[in-house]
Amino acid sequence: MTRQAHHMWGMATAMVLTLTLTLAPAVRADSCISLGATQFIDGQRICVSSVLGPQAGNDYGPDNLIDGNDRTAWCEGAAGLGIGQRLSVEVFGGPPFSMVYLKNGYGKSTTSYYSNARPRTVEFANDAGARHVMTLPDSPAEIDILIPGPPARRWVTMTILDVYPGTKYQDTCLNAFGVNFEWGNLPMR
Repeated sequence: MTRQAHHMWGMATAMVLTLTLTLAPAVRADSCISLGATQFIDGQRICVSSVLGPQAGNDYGPDNLIDGNDRTAWCEGAAGLGIGQRLSVEVFGGPPFSMVYLKNGYGKSTTSYYSNARPRTVEFANDAGARHVMTLPDSPAEIDILIPGPPARRWVTMTILDVYPGTKYQDTCLNAFGVNFEWGNLPMR
C-alpha cells in the first residue's frame, strides 16, 4: 500500500469511527449522586459504572435508584448486556450495615420490565471484606438482601455477573438500590 493510500485509508477509518461515536447513545462512566444526612447517617454517595444516554425524554442516571418512582430506572450504558457493570453506595458517618434493598428491572410497565435485561446473578462486596454471590429473583418487587459476613462500615458494591435477557433491548436496568438502615436495632442519630 502506498503512503498516500495508507493515509486515505486512515482518514476513512477515522471518519467512520467519528460517525459511529456520534450516532451511538452517550455513555457516562462513573456517574455519582450525593445525598445529605438522615437520622442514621451524615451522608452517602451512590455511583454506577455507566449510564445509558437519554432516549425519548427518559434519563437513566443513578438518581433514579433512589427517587421512589417505579416509572424510572438506572440502565447501564456499556456495550452488550451489562455484565461486569457495578453499583456502589458509600456511607459517611453512619453505623455498620449488612443489608441492602433493590427492585429489579425497569418497573415502568410489564412491557418495559421484560423488554430490558435485569440483573440475575450479582456479587456483593463491602469494605470489611465480605463477598456474597447470589441469584436475584426475576421480579419487580422490592427485596431486602442480608450480606453475610462482617458488616460494612463505609461502602458496599454490587457487580452484575449474569442477567435475565430482555426480549427487545440489551440494556440492563434496576429500579431501586440502596442501604437498608432500618433493619435491626440501629441507633438513631
